[in-house]
Amino acid sequence: MNETRTIPSVLTIAGSDPSGGAGIQADLKAFVTTGAYGAAVITGLTAQNTLEVSGTLPVPAEFVEKQLNAVLSDIRIDVIKLGMLTSREICEVIAPFLKDRTVVCDPVMISTTGYQLIDEDTAHALINRILAVADYITPNRFELEKLYGGPAEDIMAAGRALMGRFENLDGIILKGGHVHTDTSTVTDTLLYRKNGRIHEAAESRPRYDTLNTHGTGCTFASAFASFLAQGNIPVQAFSKAVDYTNYLIGISADIRIGHGRGPLMHHLSPSYTSSYS
Repeated sequence: MNETRTIPSVLTIAGSDPSGGAGIQADLKAFVTTGAYGAAVITGLTAQNTLEVSGTLPVPAEFVEKQLNAVLSDIRIDVIKLGMLTSREICEVIAPFLKDRTVVCDPVMISTTGYQLIDEDTAHALINRILAVADYITPNRFELEKLYGGPAEDIMAAGRALMGRFENLDGIILKGGHVHTDTSTVTDTLLYRKNGRIHEAAESRPRYDTLNTHGTGCTFASAFASFLAQGNIPVQAFSKAVDYTNYLIGISADIRIGHGRGPLMHHLSPSYTSSYS
């Protein structure tokens, strides 16, 4: 009889993107190509493509809870990755499931094009119920300012302020794609707690002149969650996620999918047995 093996497993709790570039579609692609098994609980449907998000439809909170019970009662989950949470009720329902688990929260509130994806009531519940039990958050520039409560001219200061406000957080990833956009490199920074102090780890990679960045935030957070599930310490998981996402942006830069901000070509990335693992 063959010996039973276990592999890293990650659960995404997020919305669906029918165009395939973001949401649970991007999450599952990222899990597969970085070496983790992926499960998905859907919180909402979106009407979107590479040009725009034209609408969202929340899944009833009680059905989100039913999905969670079905998955977690059967499958060992190492890390939970959160994406778009489409209602206050959903935030309240899932919060108890997150306790005593490793949680990576991509606080999806505002798209990189500035579209408000959730209402204020949901945003308030996300901040007060979900961030209170999350371990890591990966906001974009607009979301960082929403969480911070105002303009964040100094994203490092804003990140440190949030680490002080949410003492449960083990780390915040500050993405540099929307900072100093005239430079040839992008610098992402992980703020993380260790021995009671907040430390920094920065990674710089080439900046690509491309519109094909649809789903980059979902992909990065999912890759980070996947690498954590595989036993990497946070700094290593962060560095590998930066490598993976930057590589995808590079190989996707000149490929045409749709008429707007094209998606990343996850399926063209090297196998997870390569340098990412």
